Amino acid sequence: MRESIIRGLDSPFAVRAAMIVTLLFGYFFVFVWAPHPWSWQGIDAYHALATSLARGESFQTTDVPWGYAYYAALFYWLFNDRIWVPLVVQATLNALVPWMLYRLVAPLAGRRVAALSALVTGVFSFNTIYSSTQSSDTVCTVLLLAALIFLARGIRESSLWPFAISGMLFGLVPQFRPNLVMLPGVIVAACLWWQPRTTRTVVQVSLFALLVVALQLPWIVRNYRLTGMFLPTSTHGGVQLWYGTLQVGPYLESRAHNPRFYFASPAFTYTSMYWRPLHVQSLRIECFADPAIMTQLVFWTDRDAAHRRVPAVRGPGDRVTYTIPAQPNQTVVYYYFEQSRPAGPAWPPQTFTTPFEGARNPLIAFVSDDHLGDLDRHDEVFDLFDVIRLLRHLAWSEPLRAAERLDLDRDGRNDSRDLELWVATIMPERKGRVPEPLSRVETAPDRVTIHLADGSWLAVPRDFRGRQTDVELSLHGEMAPALLSRNRTFTALSHPPRRPGAGECVTADELEFNGPFYLGEPHGMRRYMALAFDNIERDPGAFVAASLYRFMRLFIVRGSSDVSITQQFTSSALVFAAGTALSLAYLAVFLAGVVISHRRRSALRLLLIPIVYVPLTICFVLTNMRYTVTVQPLMFAFVAVAAAAALKLDDAG
Repeated sequence: MRESIIRGLDSPFAVRAAMIVTLLFGYFFVFVWAPHPWSWQGIDAYHALATSLARGESFQTTDVPWGYAYYAALFYWLFNDRIWVPLVVQATLNALVPWMLYRLVAPLAGRRVAALSALVTGVFSFNTIYSSTQSSDTVCTVLLLAALIFLARGIRESSLWPFAISGMLFGLVPQFRPNLVMLPGVIVAACLWWQPRTTRTVVQVSLFALLVVALQLPWIVRNYRLTGMFLPTSTHGGVQLWYGTLQVGPYLESRAHNPRFYFASPAFTYTSMYWRPLHVQSLRIECFADPAIMTQLVFWTDRDAAHRRVPAVRGPGDRVTYTIPAQPNQTVVYYYFEQSRPAGPAWPPQTFTTPFEGARNPLIAFVSDDHLGDLDRHDEVFDLFDVIRLLRHLAWSEPLRAAERLDLDRDGRNDSRDLELWVATIMPERKGRVPEPLSRVETAPDRVTIHLADGSWLAVPRDFRGRQTDVELSLHGEMAPALLSRNRTFTALSHPPRRPGAGECVTADELEFNGPFYLGEPHGMRRYMALAFDNIERDPGAFVAASLYRFMRLFIVRGSSDVSITQQFTSSALVFAAGTALSLAYLAVFLAGVVISHRRRSALRLLLIPIVYVPLTICFVLTNMRYTVTVQPLMFAFVAVAAAAALKLDDAG
């Protein structure tokens, strides 16, 4: 049997067979049945992005890099938006992976190990599964392997042109998998460390690095022009880091069970992008027969009381945009909408505003990079921090800021009745749905807790430090999470919402503050980063332990029957069980192959750089096994080393 295996591995048909198997599996997963819960469109909105790009529109996000969206857009432009076309192409590209791995491994570990690694990849590669959905993994794996092949050739032959091609390919790789953005820098350091630092080596590495930067520079420049920020990849890292800090301690396997997940909702309408103009969007509404009369936005700030008018700019569809000049950090912006018609031969001048009271009841937004603190320093908004102050006043008789405004029943006292009325005011939809009272206060030496009618609760610690995230709340129920983000201006209490009467017109509706992606997504990233570091500060040991756990967890497929943790689909229990067993087995064999390669001082050990790089650079964010499929073929090379050693398959060279 051993001789038969050797003859098979020495045959050129071995690698071709691996490619054919990969291709057939890929097409089967595309057209027949795929062992994953996603449709052809995947989960990253690439279909919508590619469709808009194929229509000639610009790339409307910073949340994912451009690589895969433009890949799919090319085929949509050529063949309309037939999703199966780019999937068939990427399944075909994936069939090249066994051959590419053979080309990479053969000079490092011999042809038999290379052929065996190609066969293992052809049968067991998880990239083949992801080739049947719109995901960047497959294309990224092909680019990475090609980049490594040319890099290895450049090192082996001390030739300049392979370094150039490798540099260009490594420049593209992060536009498919952002976490690989620093890998070229690690490779440069490794080359300068292990290679003789001759003039030729420095020139080769410098050309490689220059081309990597050149390929990434257009994306960086585009992001800087849009956001004013240095974004080498995407803004998605902020939320991923926050998710990672939620999956700690008892919530190690699921952020969905961590009640701190609710802090995603801010306490105020605000932006931290203080160096960028503010954008307010609304429906285009014509209150007068003359379409030339457009709504204007009137604004002023707590730094400048002068009222200024901003004209509407018509956008796509029925939307209009108002642009307020950039405001300094820590600024309060007040604004309302106004549409006026001057007097004519047969009518008097007429003005409509939204809100109806105009300057007496303006909308309020904050410009601040204090993501977790109380931005309402002028006490103009009833919000979470007022609830906290009321609770602390009731529990420990602390002096109450804006006491007169918080005395909602106007009886000269700030008591539990005021708190009850405030809860009802900011959650009017609860009236009639639950019996009174809506709330009950419970005081302990170290905390005060408000228990709400739906069974949820929110607790304020005695050592409250002024952050939204200092409070604790229940996982279940709607009212406690609502308290985190609900607010109302005090002027709105004097002017409650009403329907327009006869002769009145609403000048703006469906408002959106800083909605464009180049403002909302970077601001979201900054907020999520603040939330993440707040979580880390509270329990750094738990975060480090969770990151170490995820370092190894990245290589293992694990499912769950809990739909809040793992998406369920047909045969999911069987698929996840098989994936767990398979990933555990190949991880164990991979580690054995690493030990064998180390003892033999094999050049194959260089492939450990990208293998270790991936978990080392993402173990602290939300991760799963999918994030390692790009380097999985490299791991299969070590699996082949272990298998060859066990079967005593001496390489013929």
